[in-house]
Amino acid sequence: MKKTLTTMLLSSALALSTAAYAGNGPRDMMGPGTLLNDRVVEKLALSDEQQTQISERLELFHSQYPKEDKREARDEQRQAMKALMEQETFDEAAARALLSEGTEQRLAQMKLRHDLAQILTDEQRDSLEQMQERRDGKSRKGRDSERSRY
Repeated sequence: MKKTLTTMLLSSALALSTAAYAGNGPRDMMGPGTLLNDRVVEKLALSDEQQTQISERLELFHSQYPKEDKREARDEQRQAMKALMEQETFDEAAARALLSEGTEQRLAQMKLRHDLAQILTDEQRDSLEQMQERRDGKSRKGRDSERSRY
């Protein structure tokens, strides 16, 4: 019973961790690269200096955390969890290490978003927040209408 409960808890935690790592978790803001989208640059009236600063920070982040195939990373994590669960004894240290994968990158992403927000003026941050709210409202409406069909 204890082993089954541990397996279920570990599986649930890994699934949530993997979903967040894969970009399917909760999102409170558009991706940082969106700031360099022509339409966003125009709507926020970003100066050349701001665009350069944003571009430099994004390049630094991507050099430290290159994009990888999210599906492949998720599959590797699942395989590692399966191997862990098939062991005769439960290795808690290995389980913790498996669950913490991606934490450093998520922390770096949070720092990047904060740094990028500091480049913007108060008015630009407000405008970006309004754009995000409109986008989130549209995506929620789409999901709600899909749910109502069933």
